[in-house]
Amino acid sequence: MCVVVLVPKYIGETSKTGARRLFHATIVVGFALALSHNCSFQRLRRTNHLAYHIVSYLIMFMPKLTLAAFTACAIRSSLAQDTPTMNIVDTAIAAGTFTGLTGLVTLAGLGGALSDENASLTVFAPNDEALAKLDNATVAKLTDPLWLPQLQQLLLSHVLVIGAFTSDTVIDGMDAPTASGESFTVNTDPIRINEDSVVIAADIMATNGVIHVIDNIIASQAVSQTIADLAVADDNLSTLVAALTAADLVGAISADGPITCLAPTNDAFAALPEGTVDSLLLPENVETLKDILLTHCISGNIVSSMVTSGPITTLSGNTIEAVVNDDGSITFDGATVITADVVASNGIAHVIDKVIVPTSDEAAATTVAPTTAAPTTEAAKDDTHDDGDDIDHSMDGVKDSPPSSAAMYGTAVATAAVSAGFAMLI
Repeated sequence: MCVVVLVPKYIGETSKTGARRLFHATIVVGFALALSHNCSFQRLRRTNHLAYHIVSYLIMFMPKLTLAAFTACAIRSSLAQDTPTMNIVDTAIAAGTFTGLTGLVTLAGLGGALSDENASLTVFAPNDEALAKLDNATVAKLTDPLWLPQLQQLLLSHVLVIGAFTSDTVIDGMDAPTASGESFTVNTDPIRINEDSVVIAADIMATNGVIHVIDNIIASQAVSQTIADLAVADDNLSTLVAALTAADLVGAISADGPITCLAPTNDAFAALPEGTVDSLLLPENVETLKDILLTHCISGNIVSSMVTSGPITTLSGNTIEAVVNDDGSITFDGATVITADVVASNGIAHVIDKVIVPTSDEAAATTVAPTTAAPTTEAAKDDTHDDGDDIDHSMDGVKDSPPSSAAMYGTAVATAAVSAGFAMLI
């Protein structure tokens, strides 16, 4: 009777403690049976045939029953170990082969999103060997808080938003949307991303999704395409590209930056008075065209969350008025942002629905295209406001600094730690 009660109880255990308890219970029952066998077994045989047969049965099958119980415990324990107990971030940290990646995730402030237990994510995670392939200049740039939007864009380009996506559900040639807004192509045999990043370890399960280890970083526009490249690739910005070409400014918005561009659509240019665009594209009007285009450019890496209502001095030296409306929409001199935060390798683009045309009294006589990493025109430097004080209001419409996660962790400490980690890898 003791075995009938104890064995079902301890088979339910999945830990080593449960196995030890079962072993101890077996010893106790076996000892009791041994006493019965040695002291009164013969008497039991003579007086109670039923009890004799029960005891004989238990003695005969006790080893097999014990083995079966231990086997059940082992199986249940194995199944328990296959059930994930850590989220994606903790799983990556515990693996010990993603020190560079987890450092970047922390610096980018994405640890919370990737640890969200309510999420169902698929992460293609470059290991330390993959990150070691980055050149020193790229590492230095990505770990600089100035370029936080580019780091976030790059990391989110490794995260799928279609749920936990295991290797057995891959369809060759499928298009996979990412959390950055970009998408990539997945192929099979072997599973690879954009033909460049091969999955070397698949289906590492976590409580909030799945990790696939890759041998190369997935190419993102945040490190590989400038604002000019993105404009050329967008058919809806073809008139802007033609204007930049005519004004010889393509090189300027392809420079290192950071630069923020307000990009009018084709419809925005078409809404100008008839003949205006054709006139601006004429060689004799190149300076006017430059002035208009540079009025759409601002020095800095300015994402929409940094914009506040107020004046902003542009690279032409002209001032535009930023307005953040109650519904969250943003306008610049009446031009509404219809697509915000297009992240490029050298800055940010915001697509707008209207061409901003400087008024005649604020147009600069001569404008020079910016060529430096953080371009600033002399007109912008010398711009003054006749308001009776010496306060510079030129960037009132932009917050002093981006909402950098590095500030929460200590910018210098976080940057130094990640940079040191990469230095060890490279």
